[in-house]
Amino acid sequence: MSGILYSQDAPEIKTRWVSLTPLSEHVQEVNGLAVGLGGSLADRNTQRTQSINGLNLDVNPVGLLIWMFFDPAKEKNEHTFLTINGITLSGAGYGRNVDQNGLSVSVYNYGRKVNGFLVSGLSTSIDKGNGIVISGLMNGVDDMRGVSISVFNGSEKMKGLQLGLINKAEEMRGVQVGVVNSSKKMKGLQIGIWNKNAKRSLPIINF
Repeated sequence: MSGILYSQDAPEIKTRWVSLTPLSEHVQEVNGLAVGLGGSLADRNTQRTQSINGLNLDVNPVGLLIWMFFDPAKEKNEHTFLTINGITLSGAGYGRNVDQNGLSVSVYNYGRKVNGFLVSGLSTSIDKGNGIVISGLMNGVDDMRGVSISVFNGSEKMKGLQLGLINKAEEMRGVQVGVVNSSKKMKGLQIGIWNKNAKRSLPIINF
């Protein structure tokens, strides 16, 4: 059991049922429960991807402070260093180099890719989303397919539904519902107080 729980006792063990986070560089995969502060301690120069399959619990008391001072746009996201498959409950959030598949509930989320159902209390900023993304203040998803719900929704490419006070997409295929809706390239329907796309600007309904 000590070999499963503590990589420093048995560094050759790559798979565990239970692990503390940040994941040790000796751990390749967790199949069961991961609990701690979240993230990974693996050497980024190796370009290795670790994975958590099951339940991931992050107890991070400084989550709000991180959100206030961290700028996700400054973090490079060329490679995925951690993939989470299952359920994540976090008191903070993740950086750009994380893929999440399943259900994720956190204060904020700056992941690389999300497939499934994501709920953030404050904001979400990810490269690609497939499924449902809900945030208290803002959703910023470069490439979104599914449903985006927040006060402000912004995407480069959006296929599906944007629901919020202000919705913006460079390329939209689907429906925008809000107070103000805008899209440069629109194939679908806009419903709101003011709607704008490349063809026309109209109140109430635009297409």
